[in-house]
Amino acid sequence: MASGADEIGRALRGTALEGMPVRPSRNDHPEGFPFTPPDSDVLVIDGVEPSRVLEHWRTARDVLPSTSRWPIAVAPGWNGGFWKVPEDRLAELEGAIVGMDDSRMFHRFVFDVPTAQQDWRDGLDHVFPGAGLAARMAAELPDPVLDHEVDRWIHDCLMADPSLVALVEDRLQHHVGTRAWFEPDSVELAFLPTTSPWLAIEWVGYFGADHDQPAFVAALKRWHSTWGAELVAAWGTMLQFTVTRRPRQGDEAWELAGQLLAWAGSLQLSQWELALVLARSDTWFLHDRP
Repeated sequence: MASGADEIGRALRGTALEGMPVRPSRNDHPEGFPFTPPDSDVLVIDGVEPSRVLEHWRTARDVLPSTSRWPIAVAPGWNGGFWKVPEDRLAELEGAIVGMDDSRMFHRFVFDVPTAQQDWRDGLDHVFPGAGLAARMAAELPDPVLDHEVDRWIHDCLMADPSLVALVEDRLQHHVGTRAWFEPDSVELAFLPTTSPWLAIEWVGYFGADHDQPAFVAALKRWHSTWGAELVAAWGTMLQFTVTRRPRQGDEAWELAGQLLAWAGSLQLSQWELALVLARSDTWFLHDRP
Protein backbone atom coordinates (compact mmCIF):
# COMPACT_ATOMS: atom_id res chain seq x y z
CA MET A 1 0.00 0.00 0.00
CA ALA A 2 1.14 3.55 -0.77
CA SER A 3 1.54 4.72 2.80
CA GLY A 4 2.48 8.33 2.15
CA ALA A 5 1.47 11.33 0.07
CA ASP A 6 4.73 11.21 -1.91
CA GLU A 7 4.01 7.66 -3.05
CA ILE A 8 0.52 8.63 -4.23
CA GLY A 9 2.02 11.58 -6.06
CA ARG A 10 4.51 9.33 -7.85
CA ALA A 11 1.73 6.94 -8.88
CA LEU A 12 -0.18 9.86 -10.42
CA ARG A 13 2.67 11.10 -12.60
CA GLY A 14 1.67 11.41 -16.22
CA THR A 15 -2.05 11.60 -15.35
CA ALA A 16 -4.56 14.42 -15.15
CA LEU A 17 -3.96 14.51 -11.38
CA GLU A 18 -0.18 14.98 -11.65
CA GLY A 19 1.08 17.82 -9.49
CA MET A 20 -2.05 18.18 -7.38
CA PRO A 21 -0.99 18.19 -3.70
CA VAL A 22 -1.73 15.03 -1.74
CA ARG A 23 -2.04 15.40 2.03
CA PRO A 24 -3.21 13.46 5.08
CA SER A 25 -6.86 14.09 5.89
CA ARG A 26 -7.60 16.58 8.65
CA ASN A 27 -10.19 16.00 11.34
CA ASP A 28 -10.83 19.60 12.29
CA HIS A 29 -12.54 20.30 15.58
CA PRO A 30 -13.61 23.63 17.07
CA GLU A 31 -11.15 25.33 19.38
CA GLY A 32 -11.45 23.96 22.91
CA PHE A 33 -12.99 20.66 21.77
CA PRO A 34 -12.58 18.26 24.70
CA PHE A 35 -10.63 15.48 22.95
CA THR A 36 -7.99 14.99 20.29
CA PRO A 37 -9.39 13.81 16.94
CA PRO A 38 -8.72 10.11 16.23
CA ASP A 39 -5.92 9.15 13.88
CA SER A 40 -6.68 8.82 10.20
CA ASP A 41 -4.80 6.88 7.54
CA VAL A 42 -6.69 8.47 4.63
CA LEU A 43 -4.93 10.68 2.09
CA VAL A 44 -6.76 13.35 0.07
CA ILE A 45 -6.43 15.69 -2.90
CA ASP A 46 -8.19 19.02 -2.47
CA GLY A 47 -9.83 21.15 -5.13
CA VAL A 48 -11.08 18.51 -7.53
CA GLU A 49 -13.34 20.14 -10.12
CA PRO A 50 -16.93 19.09 -9.30
CA SER A 51 -17.74 18.73 -13.00
CA ARG A 52 -14.80 16.33 -13.49
CA VAL A 53 -15.40 13.97 -10.56
CA LEU A 54 -15.87 10.86 -12.69
CA GLU A 55 -12.87 11.66 -14.89
CA HIS A 56 -10.56 12.21 -11.93
CA TRP A 57 -11.92 9.22 -10.05
CA ARG A 58 -11.17 7.01 -13.06
CA THR A 59 -7.63 8.39 -13.13
CA ALA A 60 -7.15 7.44 -9.47
CA ARG A 61 -8.88 4.09 -10.02
CA ASP A 62 -6.48 3.26 -12.85
CA VAL A 63 -3.49 3.48 -10.49
CA LEU A 64 -5.09 1.30 -7.80
CA PRO A 65 -2.56 -1.49 -8.49
CA SER A 66 0.20 0.96 -7.50
CA THR A 67 -1.53 2.67 -4.56
CA SER A 68 -3.63 -0.17 -3.08
CA ARG A 69 -5.98 2.64 -2.00
CA TRP A 70 -9.59 2.91 -3.12
CA PRO A 71 -10.36 6.41 -4.44
CA ILE A 72 -13.63 8.10 -3.60
CA ALA A 73 -14.96 11.62 -4.04
CA VAL A 74 -16.36 13.37 -0.97
CA ALA A 75 -17.65 16.86 -0.20
CA PRO A 76 -15.46 18.50 2.47
CA GLY A 77 -18.36 20.56 3.78
CA TRP A 78 -20.41 17.43 4.43
CA ASN A 79 -17.80 14.90 5.38
CA GLY A 80 -16.96 15.27 9.06
CA GLY A 81 -13.49 13.79 8.67
CA PHE A 82 -11.97 10.36 8.37
CA TRP A 83 -11.17 8.06 11.27
CA LYS A 84 -8.85 5.11 11.16
CA VAL A 85 -10.90 1.93 10.72
CA PRO A 86 -9.32 -0.90 12.75
CA GLU A 87 -8.27 -4.01 10.85
CA ASP A 88 -10.29 -6.19 13.21
CA ARG A 89 -13.42 -4.16 12.37
CA LEU A 90 -12.91 -4.84 8.65
CA ALA A 91 -12.27 -8.52 9.32
CA GLU A 92 -15.39 -8.68 11.47
CA LEU A 93 -17.44 -7.13 8.67
CA GLU A 94 -16.10 -9.54 6.07
CA GLY A 95 -17.00 -12.43 8.35
CA ALA A 96 -20.48 -11.08 9.12
CA ILE A 97 -21.51 -10.84 5.47
CA VAL A 98 -20.56 -14.40 4.50
CA GLY A 99 -23.72 -16.27 3.58
CA MET A 100 -26.02 -13.38 4.56
CA ASP A 101 -29.61 -14.01 3.51
CA ASP A 102 -31.18 -11.84 0.81
CA SER A 103 -34.14 -11.13 3.09
CA ARG A 104 -31.80 -9.12 5.32
CA MET A 105 -29.57 -7.78 2.57
CA PHE A 106 -32.44 -6.34 0.54
CA HIS A 107 -35.17 -5.80 3.11
CA ARG A 108 -37.48 -3.14 1.74
CA PHE A 109 -40.13 -1.33 3.72
CA VAL A 110 -43.11 -0.56 1.51
CA PHE A 111 -46.10 1.38 2.82
CA ASP A 112 -48.68 -0.25 0.59
CA VAL A 113 -52.41 0.25 1.09
CA PRO A 114 -55.23 -0.47 -1.36
CA THR A 115 -55.88 2.45 -3.71
CA ALA A 116 -58.89 2.99 -5.95
CA GLN A 117 -58.07 2.46 -9.61
CA GLN A 118 -59.54 5.88 -10.34
CA ASP A 119 -56.54 7.42 -8.56
CA TRP A 120 -54.23 5.78 -11.10
CA ARG A 121 -56.05 6.69 -14.30
CA ASP A 122 -54.85 10.24 -14.85
CA GLY A 123 -51.24 9.21 -14.22
CA LEU A 124 -51.41 6.29 -16.63
CA ASP A 125 -52.98 8.46 -19.34
CA HIS A 126 -50.25 11.08 -18.83
CA VAL A 127 -47.29 8.66 -18.90
CA PHE A 128 -48.71 6.39 -21.63
CA PRO A 129 -50.88 8.69 -23.77
CA GLY A 130 -53.27 6.88 -26.06
CA ALA A 131 -52.20 3.43 -24.86
CA GLY A 132 -55.45 2.63 -23.07
CA LEU A 133 -53.69 1.26 -19.99
CA ALA A 134 -56.36 2.56 -17.60
CA ALA A 135 -58.98 0.45 -19.35
CA ARG A 136 -56.66 -2.57 -19.34
CA MET A 137 -56.00 -2.13 -15.64
CA ALA A 138 -59.73 -2.15 -14.95
CA ALA A 139 -60.01 -5.49 -16.74
CA GLU A 140 -56.87 -7.11 -15.34
CA LEU A 141 -56.38 -5.86 -11.77
CA PRO A 142 -58.61 -5.72 -8.68
CA ASP A 143 -60.18 -2.47 -7.54
CA PRO A 144 -58.91 -1.20 -5.13
CA VAL A 145 -55.35 -2.27 -5.96
CA LEU A 146 -52.00 -2.29 -4.15
CA ASP A 147 -49.21 -0.03 -5.43
CA HIS A 148 -46.72 -2.88 -5.85
CA GLU A 149 -49.28 -4.80 -7.92
CA VAL A 150 -49.63 -1.83 -10.30
CA ASP A 151 -45.85 -1.42 -10.42
CA ARG A 152 -45.30 -5.03 -11.47
CA TRP A 153 -48.27 -4.97 -13.86
CA ILE A 154 -46.89 -1.90 -15.67
CA HIS A 155 -43.51 -3.60 -15.95
CA ASP A 156 -45.07 -6.73 -17.44
CA CYS A 157 -47.09 -4.64 -19.91
CA LEU A 158 -43.89 -2.89 -21.01
CA MET A 159 -42.01 -6.16 -21.48
CA ALA A 160 -44.83 -7.50 -23.64
CA ASP A 161 -45.18 -4.38 -25.81
CA PRO A 162 -42.09 -2.45 -27.05
CA SER A 163 -44.35 0.37 -28.26
CA LEU A 164 -45.13 1.17 -24.61
CA VAL A 165 -41.41 1.35 -23.81
CA ALA A 166 -40.99 3.84 -26.66
CA LEU A 167 -43.53 6.14 -24.97
CA VAL A 168 -41.33 6.50 -21.88
CA GLU A 169 -37.84 6.63 -23.42
CA ASP A 170 -37.63 10.44 -23.10
CA ARG A 171 -38.91 10.25 -19.51
CA LEU A 172 -36.04 7.93 -18.59
CA GLN A 173 -33.17 9.91 -20.11
CA HIS A 174 -32.62 12.18 -17.08
CA HIS A 175 -31.80 9.08 -15.01
CA VAL A 176 -29.51 7.36 -17.53
CA GLY A 177 -25.77 7.91 -17.16
CA THR A 178 -24.59 10.70 -14.87
CA ARG A 179 -27.37 13.20 -15.61
CA ALA A 180 -28.99 12.71 -12.20
CA TRP A 181 -25.69 12.69 -10.29
CA PHE A 182 -25.29 15.32 -7.61
CA GLU A 183 -22.58 17.94 -8.08
CA PRO A 184 -21.45 19.66 -4.85
CA ASP A 185 -19.72 23.04 -4.71
CA SER A 186 -16.35 21.57 -3.67
CA VAL A 187 -14.84 18.09 -3.84
CA GLU A 188 -11.96 16.17 -2.31
CA LEU A 189 -10.65 12.94 -3.74
CA ALA A 190 -9.87 10.58 -0.86
CA PHE A 191 -7.57 7.56 -1.04
CA LEU A 192 -8.81 4.94 1.42
CA PRO A 193 -6.54 2.21 2.84
CA THR A 194 -8.42 -0.66 1.18
CA THR A 195 -8.69 -2.18 -2.29
CA SER A 196 -12.24 -3.43 -1.64
CA PRO A 197 -14.94 -1.02 -2.83
CA TRP A 198 -17.58 -2.66 -0.64
CA LEU A 199 -15.56 -1.77 2.47
CA ALA A 200 -15.14 1.89 1.47
CA ILE A 201 -18.47 2.70 3.10
CA GLU A 202 -16.83 2.16 6.51
CA TRP A 203 -14.87 5.37 5.99
CA VAL A 204 -17.43 7.56 4.22
CA GLY A 205 -20.80 6.39 5.57
CA TYR A 206 -24.27 6.52 3.99
CA PHE A 207 -27.46 7.60 5.71
CA GLY A 208 -29.47 4.79 4.14
CA ALA A 209 -27.19 2.16 5.70
CA ASP A 210 -27.15 3.49 9.26
CA HIS A 211 -29.72 0.93 10.42
CA ASP A 212 -27.74 -2.12 9.21
CA GLN A 213 -24.25 -1.40 7.92
CA PRO A 214 -23.20 -5.07 7.57
CA ALA A 215 -26.22 -5.80 5.37
CA PHE A 216 -25.33 -2.85 3.14
CA VAL A 217 -21.72 -3.98 2.91
CA ALA A 218 -23.00 -7.41 1.86
CA ALA A 219 -25.18 -5.77 -0.81
CA LEU A 220 -22.23 -3.73 -2.09
CA LYS A 221 -20.10 -6.86 -2.35
CA ARG A 222 -22.90 -8.70 -4.20
CA TRP A 223 -23.31 -5.82 -6.64
CA HIS A 224 -19.56 -5.65 -7.18
CA SER A 225 -19.23 -9.34 -7.97
CA THR A 226 -22.37 -9.47 -10.14
CA TRP A 227 -22.42 -6.10 -11.89
CA GLY A 228 -18.91 -4.71 -11.36
CA ALA A 229 -20.38 -1.92 -9.23
CA GLU A 230 -17.67 0.41 -7.89
CA LEU A 231 -18.25 3.29 -5.51
CA VAL A 232 -17.20 6.63 -7.04
CA ALA A 233 -18.62 9.29 -4.72
CA ALA A 234 -20.31 9.59 -1.33
CA TRP A 235 -22.29 12.70 -0.41
CA GLY A 236 -23.84 11.63 2.90
CA THR A 237 -27.33 10.78 1.67
CA MET A 238 -26.23 9.99 -1.88
CA LEU A 239 -23.90 7.45 -3.47
CA GLN A 240 -22.68 7.26 -7.06
CA PHE A 241 -21.34 4.14 -8.80
CA THR A 242 -19.99 2.91 -12.08
CA VAL A 243 -20.83 -0.60 -13.29
CA THR A 244 -19.24 -2.84 -15.88
CA ARG A 245 -22.33 -4.92 -16.67
CA ARG A 246 -25.96 -3.94 -17.19
CA PRO A 247 -28.84 -6.25 -16.29
CA ARG A 248 -30.90 -7.65 -19.12
CA GLN A 249 -34.19 -5.84 -19.58
CA GLY A 250 -36.92 -7.92 -17.98
CA ASP A 251 -36.87 -9.93 -14.77
CA GLU A 252 -33.12 -9.43 -14.23
CA ALA A 253 -33.43 -5.63 -14.30
CA TRP A 254 -36.65 -5.76 -12.24
CA GLU A 255 -34.97 -7.75 -9.48
CA LEU A 256 -31.94 -5.47 -9.38
CA ALA A 257 -34.18 -2.40 -9.24
CA GLY A 258 -35.88 -3.83 -6.17
CA GLN A 259 -32.50 -4.41 -4.54
CA LEU A 260 -31.39 -0.82 -5.13
CA LEU A 261 -34.69 0.61 -3.91
CA ALA A 262 -34.22 -1.29 -0.65
CA TRP A 263 -31.30 1.09 0.02
CA ALA A 264 -32.48 4.15 -1.91
CA GLY A 265 -35.89 5.11 -0.62
CA SER A 266 -35.60 8.71 -1.85
CA LEU A 267 -35.02 8.04 -5.54
CA GLN A 268 -38.63 8.93 -6.43
CA LEU A 269 -38.69 6.29 -9.15
CA SER A 270 -41.08 3.39 -9.48
CA GLN A 271 -39.50 -0.03 -9.70
CA TRP A 272 -40.56 -0.39 -13.34
CA GLU A 273 -38.88 2.94 -14.16
CA LEU A 274 -35.66 2.05 -12.37
CA ALA A 275 -35.59 -1.36 -14.05
CA LEU A 276 -35.66 0.29 -17.47
CA VAL A 277 -32.97 2.78 -16.43
CA LEU A 278 -30.62 0.09 -15.11
CA ALA A 279 -30.81 -1.81 -18.39
CA ARG A 280 -29.62 1.34 -20.19
CA SER A 281 -26.99 2.82 -17.88
CA ASP A 282 -23.37 2.21 -16.88
CA THR A 283 -23.76 4.28 -13.70
CA TRP A 284 -26.01 4.10 -10.64
CA PHE A 285 -27.28 6.71 -8.22
CA LEU A 286 -28.59 5.88 -4.72
CA HIS A 287 -30.38 8.43 -2.57
CA ASP A 288 -31.82 8.01 0.92
CA ARG A 289 -32.47 11.00 3.15
CA PRO A 290 -34.26 11.58 6.48
